[in-house]
This record gives sequence, structure tokens and C-alpha cells, in this order.
Amino acid sequence: MSEQFTLRTLFDELVTQNHLQPEALAKIADTFSTPDDETSTPWFISVLIGFGAWMAIIPFIGFLAAIDVLNSPSSAIVVGALLIIGTVLLHYFKRNSLFFNQLALALNLTGQILLIVGIAVETKGVAIPALATWFLEIVLISVYWDRIIRFLGVIIATLAALVLLYDFHLYQGIHVFIVLFAASALWYWIAEPNHLTNEFMASLYKPLGYGFVIAMQTVLLLSILPDAKFIPPVTWWYSTLGLMVVLLMLEYHLLQINLIPISSLESVVILAGTGLVALLLYQSPGIIAAIIVLLLGFQRGNRVLMGLSIIFLTIFFIAFYYHLDITLLMKSITLMSAGLSLLTLRFVFKYVFPLGGQS
Repeated sequence: MSEQFTLRTLFDELVTQNHLQPEALAKIADTFSTPDDETSTPWFISVLIGFGAWMAIIPFIGFLAAIDVLNSPSSAIVVGALLIIGTVLLHYFKRNSLFFNQLALALNLTGQILLIVGIAVETKGVAIPALATWFLEIVLISVYWDRIIRFLGVIIATLAALVLLYDFHLYQGIHVFIVLFAASALWYWIAEPNHLTNEFMASLYKPLGYGFVIAMQTVLLLSILPDAKFIPPVTWWYSTLGLMVVLLMLEYHLLQINLIPISSLESVVILAGTGLVALLLYQSPGIIAAIIVLLLGFQRGNRVLMGLSIIFLTIFFIAFYYHLDITLLMKSITLMSAGLSLLTLRFVFKYVFPLGGQS
């Protein structure tokens, strides 16, 4: 009770100082009085309910197989479309029911598979199914208010876009998607407080926020597989250049909100150091992308983003070290030099340029 009173007092003060709109305060106040059905249900009960809903789909799939729906492309397309439309309606009517939400999720994914596979078999190609998949996911992200569907929609739409680029031999177009994902993640997480006060954007908060990050890093995993036969030749330093620009924009924003002049020595060292790192890692854009996510995680105080960045940063650093075309002795020297450089940066930022003027 005292915590809510303290938060309400803080919100009132923000409204008084014109930092928070009154209508946004009303929405925030509703969260204190409105019970959350999902959080009120014990987690193990939720797991059992969700498991039961997913198991309920198995007899339905068996029924479709028994009546030869799965063997006819046209039938699969029709049934898939009906399942998608039906589950959207079911989700709206039973939005507060965990069982029906999970059942609708399972049926929706089944419908997507039937529709896409049916189109692929009917057209005997990959371009039309990929294009249909991309449009389908965009529509579902807009109308289906479910976090899992929207998150998966971002990932599936990304894969469909990659298939289109591959089919049309536009291999270098992958850099456009990587930079767009980075810029979208930057826009979404920097403006997170504004999104949370908008009803539509708040519903997209986690699916898009994490979807952009996961999609970007997943696509960049292709950069550490240069010897794979299924990956066409791609000039990865294009992505490094684009990501460096996004990283510099993020650093400029962070310097501004921390009231550090862009002409100061600290700013020059940080921005110049970023350019030097990008130059050294010109064939490893994944490391630059992971640094962007890490900075966003620290800026927003988001441990999930920081955890994701550390995981991908580890993967990309291991790949960078493995693919170095030098002797083992030089690799060891490079690894030690990188460690000493990081320790030096730690000393510089702690004692030479301390935050808040502390020594």
C-alpha cells in the first residue's frame, strides 16, 4: 500500500511538471486497481492449462489427415485460411481465457503451416509462398493481439524476406534489413516510455522490442558461416558500416542525455574509438550489433537485453577468433592484446573520465 502511494505521488508530481500527460496517468493508475488474471494464476497451473490446449490440437490434426486434407494443396489452403480467421475471432472473444488463448495459438500456427505449405505445393516455387508469408505475418502482427504470435511473426517475416532475397539473387539486400532492424530497435527502446503510454504501441512492446533484436542477431549469424555452401557470397563490411552509423547515433544520444558536450574530450575519445573498433571488425558486423544491444540494455536497465547481447557477443567473438587467418601464436597475442585494451579502457573511464565527475 505504501509503495503504491509513493508511486502515485511521484506520478502526480510528473503531471504537475508537465512530464506526464493526465490521460497517461489514468492508464497507469488502472494497473494498480485492475487484477491481472495471468499473474494471479500459479505458474504450474498455467503450464498445465497451456499443455492441455496444445495437446488438444493433436486429435484435430489427425482428423485432417484422415479426411485427406493434408494431401490436397487447395484443401490445405482453404482450411489454413479458415483456421487463421477463426483463431483471430476466438482470441478476441476469449482474450482473458488462458486455455482458449493457447488453443487459438496452436490452431493459428497450424493454419499458417497449412496455408503456406499449400501455396508452396500449388505454385511449385518459393517466391509466392514467401511473399504470402510476409504479408500474412504483417497482417497478424496488426490484428492478432497475442505476444507470442507477434514475436514469431517478426521472426517468420524476416525468414520470408531472406528467402525472397535469395530467390531474386539480391544477396546484398540483406544489409538493408540488418540496418533497418538495428535502427528499429534503437527507435523502439529509446522511446520505450512513450510507447508504454500508447495503447496500441504498448501491446507491441515486447513482441517488437525483442523481435527486432532477435531477428537482427539471427540474420547476422550468417556472417560467421562463410564456408557454408548454402550461403551466397555477401560483402559483410556493408553491414558493419551501416551498424557503425547506428551505433554512433546511439552514442551521440547517450552523450546528450548525460549532458556531455559533443566537443569534449570524452566524446571525441568515445566516437573515435567506435570508428576504430568498426574498422578492426569490418568483417564481423555481429559484434557491432551486439554492442548496440548491450548499450540499449544498459540505457534502459533491461537485463534481458543485456543477457541477449552477452550471449551473441560471446558467439560472434568466438567466431571472429576462430576465423582469424593467422597462426595460433598470433591469435594468442591478439587475444591478450584485446584483453589489455579492455582493461586500459576500464582504467580510462573509471579514473580519467569518471561518470558524474567522481574520482
